[in-house]
Amino acid sequence: MSNSFGDILYPVKAQGWSFRKAKWISKYRCMKESPKELRLITWNVDFMAPGSRERLLCILSYLQKSVLSSPPEPSCILLQELEEDSLDALLSHEWVRKYYAVIPPTCEYWRVHYGNATLVSRSIPFQNPQMLDFANSRMGRSAIFVDIPILSPNTEGVRTVRVANAHLESLLQGTPARPDQLKAIAELLTAKDVNAGVVGGDMNMIGDSRDQNIHVAAGLDDACLFRDDPSSHTWGYQPPCQYPPRRMDRVFFVGERLIVDSVEVIGKGLRTKDGRWASDHRGLVTTLSFSGSTD
Repeated sequence: MSNSFGDILYPVKAQGWSFRKAKWISKYRCMKESPKELRLITWNVDFMAPGSRERLLCILSYLQKSVLSSPPEPSCILLQELEEDSLDALLSHEWVRKYYAVIPPTCEYWRVHYGNATLVSRSIPFQNPQMLDFANSRMGRSAIFVDIPILSPNTEGVRTVRVANAHLESLLQGTPARPDQLKAIAELLTAKDVNAGVVGGDMNMIGDSRDQNIHVAAGLDDACLFRDDPSSHTWGYQPPCQYPPRRMDRVFFVGERLIVDSVEVIGKGLRTKDGRWASDHRGLVTTLSFSGSTD
């Protein structure tokens, strides 16, 4: 299916690990229950630096020990810039196999040699995993979507939030492409079949004031309260470089009664055992929930 921008939207596989069959399968067994809130993490794990496998394992260990509970609370982890070795490390990781489903479980869906993957807690009865390939991308960029039910307080029902994992066009030459890419994401986040939407990822908004407000043009709110504070920067320190530090990674949202906590930057100074930076990006974490009805 294509949209008004010419982007292609199509279903993708979501798989969980079967310990009995010792492989990733689409119909995996797990007790499923809609959560009252959802922890959301986004992290660009950097495909370009050496040691992608070891660096990804460092990030997973950090999330397991320092960000999430044990066992992890209902959560969704949005990763960008995986490549074949780091995706293999992800799929081989015992913690991931035990607690998460992976979308997609193979690099065959990527248009180039790197791409995104979304992890969703196995206990969540999520639906409708999809991928949107941006027609205007010269870098093979795309976004992953999944619909997650969250219990609404004061009722017995659930409300559905559509979660997108995005990697928008990079660099200054990508500035003209980013507005339409984010608008295409926003169209899906505000579709009639869901109650709210959230997109996290590497937005690459490094341009002028117009570039800094493409989320406003798309009808989305920013989940960062301290937007001009250096503590909100996610790129430019690991390592320091000739470019100024920036808030490269962001979380945007839309939807009545959706509550998105202010994002927290995570992974500051994170290095592997051999001293490599885990990524040139830091991660973000927030929590999603719905407020009660005001009726």
